[in-house]
Amino acid sequence: FDRVSFCYQNAKEYAVCDISFQARPGEITAIIGSTGSGKSTLINLIPRFYDVTRGSILIDNIDIRDISQESLREMIGLVPQKATLFTGTVAENISFGNNGNQLPREEIERVAEIAQAAKFIERMPDSYDSLIAQGGRNLSGGEKQRLSIARALARHPDIYIFDDSFSALDFKTESRLREALKNEVK
Repeated sequence: FDRVSFCYQNAKEYAVCDISFQARPGEITAIIGSTGSGKSTLINLIPRFYDVTRGSILIDNIDIRDISQESLREMIGLVPQKATLFTGTVAENISFGNNGNQLPREEIERVAEIAQAAKFIERMPDSYDSLIAQGGRNLSGGEKQRLSIARALARHPDIYIFDDSFSALDFKTESRLREALKNEVK
């Protein structure tokens, strides 16, 4: 981020103003702030859900506006604050992270294990073939978050972005998840 500022259309003030930082490969960069401070806005600028108003965001010294949105988004595994699941099976929802291409069952189970989702999935009536209701209505908030994390892991992206995606997890689950992620997202 090089002197990034962003103002929503018709807003009187910038949502974020003159932000500069580097997130280096292999490092974890945390964006911390109070509610409404612009954390999610910063995150949404990376996959170009919005374009910066001023400044630039660079990946490997290339301005992201010079990268096609499709190529840029293929580089990113984004787990949003509010998990979005689709009608279909657990396996299909996880595979959706692989550009909709069905993953081998072993890979689905592997990323579910890392995301700390395997145990609750295996307790479901049809395990990985169990149906998910539209929006994941038949799952808890933590279960939805863990499936969204598994979906992002299935992409094997260059960049992982977790937007407050551990908020519905209990302390023990979050701790196990963070430990499992260390090896996966080097």
